[in-house]
Amino acid sequence: MSGSAFSLTYTFAGLCDIGKLRDTNQDRIILHPDQNFFGVSDGMGGLLYGENSAIYVSSSMPKLVDISAEKLTENTTPEEAAEMLRYDAQMLSDALFNKGNSTKRFDYGATLAGVWLLRDQAIFVGLGDSRGYLLRGKELTQISEDMNIAGLLVRNEKMTREEAAESPASSRLYAFVGMEAPAEPMTWITPVFPGDKILMCSDGLYGMVPEKEITKLLLADDPLDKICKKLIDSAKKHGGKDNISAVIVKIGDAQTDSSQ
Repeated sequence: MSGSAFSLTYTFAGLCDIGKLRDTNQDRIILHPDQNFFGVSDGMGGLLYGENSAIYVSSSMPKLVDISAEKLTENTTPEEAAEMLRYDAQMLSDALFNKGNSTKRFDYGATLAGVWLLRDQAIFVGLGDSRGYLLRGKELTQISEDMNIAGLLVRNEKMTREEAAESPASSRLYAFVGMEAPAEPMTWITPVFPGDKILMCSDGLYGMVPEKEITKLLLADDPLDKICKKLIDSAKKHGGKDNISAVIVKIGDAQTDSSQ
């Protein structure tokens, strides 16, 4: 049995769009079913090489997960796997900082929101304010935490989620890929069950579309690529002020062959 095996089946889809107002698309999606890893990266628009940073994240993170997957055994706990994933994200960020940034000047920066499916668990990793959600039944739950000043104020009960969505502090990241080393990624572990849907997205989606509408679109019994398209169309309908990316993973039934 492979240490990186996922005990349930799943389907997935992802889509990235420039939006309505940007000249370039600095979002990237990560689809790496070989190791059951998926995610999004949003290049920081205020930096000189934001797009290059997102390209770096989307191309390098799967390679790091490949290396970590080789170290997994049947006895590896979800917590141990989460620490591997956290270390991968830290290595990614520190390498980008050492490549092009300094304590006085930042030219490179991007977000990372990823999920690693392992056995019957979903291990989320985050740096920045791209998000990971879990839809179970009719309830949409944000699993990741926004690593911006507004998110910090919400967690400290100094601001409501509604206030945070409208606050300039939501654009002030305190953690991101390329931050001053050593980076401090966060991970979250949650069990998954047949019928669950995981959504990874950039702020170009959740910053435009109310969560009630995101939930309604995710609940549709449509092909996942069609749902991705509807989510992006909705973001554009609501203004499309930023690049938009969405990755959806739908959890199915148990694997019939445990060696897969």
